[in-house]
Amino acid sequence: AHVEKVRVCRTPYEKKCGDGIEGPEICKNLHETICETSFKEYDIEEDHPNCTVVEETRCEKFPVNLLHLPHKEGQEPFAEKERCEKWPVQKCMLETKQVKKVHPETECKKVGRKICVPSNCMIVPGEEICNDVKRTLVQNIPEEQCDLQPQKSCRMESTLVPRLVPKKNCIKVPKEVCTNTRRNPKKIIKPVSKLWCYDPRELKKHAEEE
Repeated sequence: AHVEKVRVCRTPYEKKCGDGIEGPEICKNLHETICETSFKEYDIEEDHPNCTVVEETRCEKFPVNLLHLPHKEGQEPFAEKERCEKWPVQKCMLETKQVKKVHPETECKKVGRKICVPSNCMIVPGEEICNDVKRTLVQNIPEEQCDLQPQKSCRMESTLVPRLVPKKNCIKVPKEVCTNTRRNPKKIIKPVSKLWCYDPRELKKHAEEE
């Protein structure tokens, strides 16, 4: 249980009477609006800047004429000097922090009321009236109870059975292979015989033509 602060606002009806003679009462059923605003707290992460001021040195170069040195006309000697100053600089870094935020939640409802006023009076809405009240809220926290219950579970089981499978087995068998090779080649002289055949008549004819 915890205490919650609630703001209750309502707009009551008022009677506004004239200067006439007061007559019999007239009753009406009207609805009055009542609104309740509760403030809910919740935690959120926000980025907050964390800033510090540091000094930074800023330098600039500027020329300085050296007129006391000998020089030609139109060619004034000069040198560069550096001037530095310290400036304050603000540097920030974002940090994530847990912060609490309050969010108002408003809920309104209409409540019926019977209002009776004399006949020379009118019923008009009055000014809003608000009050802060504290309410104790009781929250039911569920409790979980667990127990073990047996349950039948069926499934297929596979069993490995050994079996013989033929497998190709290869071995290397030595084999003699002979080839002709040339070792220490050298030139030798061999006589060559040629067989020459001719027709004597053709030879005689060839000699006569010459």
